[in-house]
This record gives sequence, structure tokens and C-alpha cells, in this order.
Amino acid sequence: MQQASSSDLDVVVIGSALVELTPAVAGRSLEDAQCFIPMPAGSAANFAVALAGLGARVGFMSRVGQDELGRWLIKRLAGHGIDTDLIKPAPGHLTPVSFCWADGSGQKTFYFYRAPEFSDPMATLNTATLDDQEILRGKLFDFTEAAIRAQPLRDSALYAASIAREAGRTVCYAVNYRADSWSEPLEAIREVQKQAIAVADLLLMNQQEACFIFQTEDTSQALSAAQALGPSAVLITAGEAPTLLASGSQHTVVPSFPVDVQYDVGAGDTFHAAFIAAYLRGLPVPQAARWAAAAAALKISQPASAPPPSSQQVEEFIRQAEPKSHNC
Repeated sequence: MQQASSSDLDVVVIGSALVELTPAVAGRSLEDAQCFIPMPAGSAANFAVALAGLGARVGFMSRVGQDELGRWLIKRLAGHGIDTDLIKPAPGHLTPVSFCWADGSGQKTFYFYRAPEFSDPMATLNTATLDDQEILRGKLFDFTEAAIRAQPLRDSALYAASIAREAGRTVCYAVNYRADSWSEPLEAIREVQKQAIAVADLLLMNQQEACFIFQTEDTSQALSAAQALGPSAVLITAGEAPTLLASGSQHTVVPSFPVDVQYDVGAGDTFHAAFIAAYLRGLPVPQAARWAAAAAALKISQPASAPPPSSQQVEEFIRQAEPKSHNC
């Protein structure tokens, strides 16, 4: 078993980072946009930014291109309070770029610009280049579905999660499934997802992901099937609908917070980050899930350029919304 070392971070997250461009005017399509806002992006990067904004000490394990955009990303992520020592430039690679726009009604359009052996720096992160002591710098190790879509990153993420768990760290896996990013048959995808779930203590996924992985239309059945693989807590979100939670032998329904949507990209990443932030503060899992639902609602009620919600903003949002949701 890996010898545990002391942790100087709350969380180490592994995943990709890219530069995302979105229209400066919310709801405007790419072809109609006159100006674009650059932002650090990628599910792991979004999660890291949101979590650092909630006061956690976050280390981001990633690779960027050896170019100006890579340096831009590292500076911007460091500016959000993230420990960027674990982000390393990949020689010979350019930093990936994406474009995204959201119409405000839940429909999002993404375009990703990356190329194997040319603009794919994460392909250089493999088990041979991982440092166990870097993995163990966090009290909690976190990874998302983007880290297991393809090799060699898949083996790297699963290896790192196993090292963390063997050393007594808490491991969180957030599914965040993107079907068009996979090249394998559906059954193979389900098996990889189950491997990731099996090394996690905490599991976050949405209703569609749960039903896909466990091949059922019954969300409660999917919840139990996921928990049977090993996680001590499983959360299934459903957009504006309540979150379904399994923790121990208890199943709980956690109400959502209805808001007017301005920009709904990153809601899942914000929920993920807020849940972990609350969990690290010692909140019981149901309370941490409700806190996360509030943070996600606050995130999508703000424009794209708005910073991630702070702990104080989330607390105030809950205080204001509590009378409306008390009887939910």
C-alpha cells in the first residue's frame, strides 16, 4: 500500500484545461458575435476555479501546450487562487481551444479545436510521468469523465485515484458524460464508467448519465446500482428537478432552487465544486448537496463573465430563498 504523506492542499484534481471563447453578448450565436470573451475551460478547470472561489486549496494536475495560450491559462488559473505547480507545458503541443455559446434556454453549442500529436498536451500525461507524492498532496482526489475518455489519460486517472484511495484519501468521481467524445462501443463505455465509479467514495452524475450507465429508466434503481459498486455517497442531479441522494442506507430528495437563467454553462461543475467545498467543511452529505444546488442556481442566474459564486454569496442566496423552498 502507498505510504500516506501529509497534505498541503484540500483537493488535487486531474484533467484537461483549454481556452474557451464565448460571445460577449449572452445568447448571441458565434456567427453573430462581434466580440468574444476568453475563459479557462474544461470540466476539471471549471471545477477547480469554482472550488478555489469557495475557499478550498486546490491543486490542478494537467498539461497545456508550450505556447502563449498555455502560459495564459496557467496565469489565469493561478489568478483564481489555484496551485498551478502541477500544470506542466507539453513540448511540441499547442494549447487546445474551444468555442461555446448558450441560448439561455438550456441549449448549448460547443466546438473543440484539438489535434492528436499536435494540439493534445494531455496525451503526454501518463502513469510513467505521474508523481505519487503530487497525487497525495490533497486530502481529496477528484477526477471527471473527461479524464477517462481515452488512453493514456484514462489509465493515468484511474491509477491516480487508486493511489489516493489506498493512501486513505477521499476520492470523488463526477461523470459529466459527453457521448460524442468517445470512440468505443456503448457497452465498453459503460464498463469504463463502472471502473471509475468503483474507485470513488463520492459519485456525482445526472439523471441521463445514471440511466445510461446502468441501463434503466428507474433513477432509484440506478442510484442503488451505483452505490453497490462502492461509493459511500451517490448524487443524481436532474436540472431544475430535485437531486436524488444515497448516503449509507438512506435515500434523500434534495430540492432545487428555481432561478431565471442567464448563462447555464458550468452549472454541473459549480454543483460539483460546491458539494466538495461543503463536504470538506464537514457538512452532512444531504446539507452539502443542498448547498451545491444553491451554488449551481446562483451560477446560472449570472452572466458568463461573472466570477464563480463565493461562499458568502451562496449563504446569502440560501437565506433569501429558504422561505420559498422550506416546504419543498
